[in-house]
Amino acid sequence: MERSAGQTPRAVLPAALPARLSRFAVPVAAIETPDRSQGAGVHGRLWRTGRPAVRRWAVAALCLSEVGLRLFLVRHRAVPRVHPDEDAYLVLARVLAGGRATASPAGVVVPGGYSLLVAPALALAHDPVAAYRLVLVVNALVATSVLPLGLLALRRMGVVGLPALAVAGTASLLPPAVFYSQFALTDAILPALLLGWLLCLHSLLRDGPLRRRAAGGVGFGLLAGYAMSVHDRGVVLAVVTAGVVLLALVRGWTARAAALLAGAALGVSAAAAVLLARYLQGRFSDAPPSSVGSQALAGLLNSGLLGRTGGRVLGQLWYLAVSTWGIGGAGIAACAALLMNRQVPLAERVVASALLTTPVLVAGGAATALPEDHRLDYNVYARYLSLFAPALFLVGCAALHRLPRRPLLHLAAAAAALTGGCGAGVLMLAGQRLRTEQFLLWALPDSSFLAGDWHSFHLLRTTAAALAVLALCVGPVAALGRRAVPYVTAALALWAVTATCVITVLVSQPGLEPRWAVTGFPRAAGLRPDDLVALSGSLPRAMQCAQAFEIYRGRVWYVDFTRQPPPSEANVAVLPAPRHGPPSAVWPGAPRDWRVVRFDPANRLVVWRRDRPSPPRPGHG
Repeated sequence: MERSAGQTPRAVLPAALPARLSRFAVPVAAIETPDRSQGAGVHGRLWRTGRPAVRRWAVAALCLSEVGLRLFLVRHRAVPRVHPDEDAYLVLARVLAGGRATASPAGVVVPGGYSLLVAPALALAHDPVAAYRLVLVVNALVATSVLPLGLLALRRMGVVGLPALAVAGTASLLPPAVFYSQFALTDAILPALLLGWLLCLHSLLRDGPLRRRAAGGVGFGLLAGYAMSVHDRGVVLAVVTAGVVLLALVRGWTARAAALLAGAALGVSAAAAVLLARYLQGRFSDAPPSSVGSQALAGLLNSGLLGRTGGRVLGQLWYLAVSTWGIGGAGIAACAALLMNRQVPLAERVVASALLTTPVLVAGGAATALPEDHRLDYNVYARYLSLFAPALFLVGCAALHRLPRRPLLHLAAAAAALTGGCGAGVLMLAGQRLRTEQFLLWALPDSSFLAGDWHSFHLLRTTAAALAVLALCVGPVAALGRRAVPYVTAALALWAVTATCVITVLVSQPGLEPRWAVTGFPRAAGLRPDDLVALSGSLPRAMQCAQAFEIYRGRVWYVDFTRQPPPSEANVAVLPAPRHGPPSAVWPGAPRDWRVVRFDPANRLVVWRRDRPSPPRPGHG
């Protein structure tokens, strides 16, 4: 039975949400016409009575402010730090910008969709430092699009006015949404891509004109295909998209023409992703294609890894919940309850299903594909589910703004149970590994911030801190009603900015050693941008990876000088200095046309150059 706009929902979580409660919690679209009488208050009324142009300028000003903040946070960044991931994407971007092919720092050819996006930055730059900084500008611009996309999502969830602007701004400034955008990584653009994908999915399935459904379907298919070209996680989006389109055609979920357009868009964009991969494979013929997908499938079929896989899946879901301070966990609980309620419109249930299914599939693939190399963070891997953080945070905040007291308390309890349950599962299945395996601060920024320890991992302390933030958000609203919502929203925004700034200063700022390995090494070795360099495989790995990009107009090879000569095109060879004897002792079988030109005992480098005859002068034969 339909409820009027002013009725209060009576059902509780986690059993099922009634239609009215579900309309508050739907991920990207719950209300065809938002209920503007609730949740907006005086701030919402003032916002609505203003001129549309003023509202648009306010959104634009906030977006520009966020771009400025993001660029301020990376003002000292000039070189890649995450090796070999950043180097691999940058090298592909250089090739797509018309540059020379070189060795693949990752040892494989990674997907090139992100590199295609940032390639214009490398086409404009004349040196690697300028190119890298332009890439970070592109990251900031794309990542900030979470704000307008979040505004649209919140409007469809019935949160409007200044509260929606504050929540969308907070979601786009979450540490998981900002931290990875400070590096040349695919995770910089995936949160915005996922939000757009969810919005297009809802536009495809909800009631409305055929033109709007068709546009949503085309966007839904194109974004899924592009995600497939960006990272292996995009394959999950493409598979989910194909499943939704097929079901829509079979069950008549939407206009047949709109579904067919969605399928065609998916096919075209997926084919483009395959062609891009083949082109890059041809340019990097000495490197095999990425095998992450096959590794994930093999791991899923290996029954002996079920315990490890299950623990890693729970660990990733736990980290997703704590990195959004339990509010993302509330979003997961709301989506689950929404999915079980048959009174909710089909479009909302399908979107909720997609937002629940996709993280689990991505976590399962990551759990099996990540190697067993004794890294602690692989048990609670943060990066691969970070793209879902803003979307689930928006759902949780929409519930905070719209739900009455009792359903809100039940939703918070479900979020706490989900977070605590996943954490308990990690403790049970990972056990001793959480204490003995290698701790990497870069891989655990949010948990380190919550625990207040930048040198070790604390699951229980991190869980308690995240749930404390959730309680401080829900408690005032439950006790004081809607008049507390603006203050809680403002406090959340301040907390997000604080967390992001602290994590930036203590985690993502480059250290002296990585900076030397990238830019100091070429100066120490006397390398020029157009040199063709053979690097010894005995040099530090970070140094090898970085030079594939830093040798900006030339190229590098990774060579085992004890087994093979350098390529015939190479004119420079760099080897580690010998512990004893003259510099030439490091390469006893050097061809006659190679000679030592630089010996750096402090950095333990020996640089060789090939003697080349000078080209004949005009008129001299």
